[in-house]
Amino acid sequence: MALFDNLEANLNTIADQVGLPPHHVREIANTFQANLTSSDGNPLAAIEVTAAQQGVSIALIKEILNLGGGLKSELGDISGTLFKAGV
Repeated sequence: MALFDNLEANLNTIADQVGLPPHHVREIANTFQANLTSSDGNPLAAIEVTAAQQGVSIALIKEILNLGGGLKSELGDISGTLFKAGV
């Protein structure tokens, strides 16, 4: 299952873990997905833009993505090491 499918399937659990309402986690995920597309697949750029647009920290976005299975599930091995917890 891809990252965004995982996020949706586990939305309530992830929201509880990061302390946000489920609709806000979904909005962050959707914004990140759109920014990932518009940044030519550059996950770091997409995270930075999403953080600015949503008014949340980069660390929070990384945490949400990691809880959803990480970018490795979406982009493959090339980005898997970019988003380890605590990095």
